[in-house]
Amino acid sequence: MEVQVLEGSGRGGAAYSLKANRYSNEDILFCIDVDNESMVEMKNTGPNGRPITRLDSIKQSILLFIHAKLTINPNHRFAFASLSHSASWVRKEFTSEVDSAITAFRGLSVSSSGGQADLTQLFRVAAHQAKKSRSQNRILRVIT
Repeated sequence: MEVQVLEGSGRGGAAYSLKANRYSNEDILFCIDVDNESMVEMKNTGPNGRPITRLDSIKQSILLFIHAKLTINPNHRFAFASLSHSASWVRKEFTSEVDSAITAFRGLSVSSSGGQADLTQLFRVAAHQAKKSRSQNRILRVIT
């Protein structure tokens, strides 16, 4: 991919060009907060008139993000964990299938446990997965 800008670029009309850039393959682990606050209704309603919760909004945002990332590089992969009192897997296998994300969202359930979340397990999972991703020449990203 090379981009050239010819009109009005630089001093004296000199052209700029960007060299081709290969996007790295990424493994992206989403950690979704599923405490009681995630079920709070927002001010907007959905297309069917039903109130939208914070969790609904989070799911929609993640789906848009996934579609955008796969447009940039179809080799990106995604997995999902939930976070309430501690982190736990929702979908452990990394995949680039959008339908897999939708299925993982169906598996999310809101936890009634309150208090502070312990991120220790999430960091352990991320550290282990980072080694696996690195061995496959991939970058691990954790989004909470």
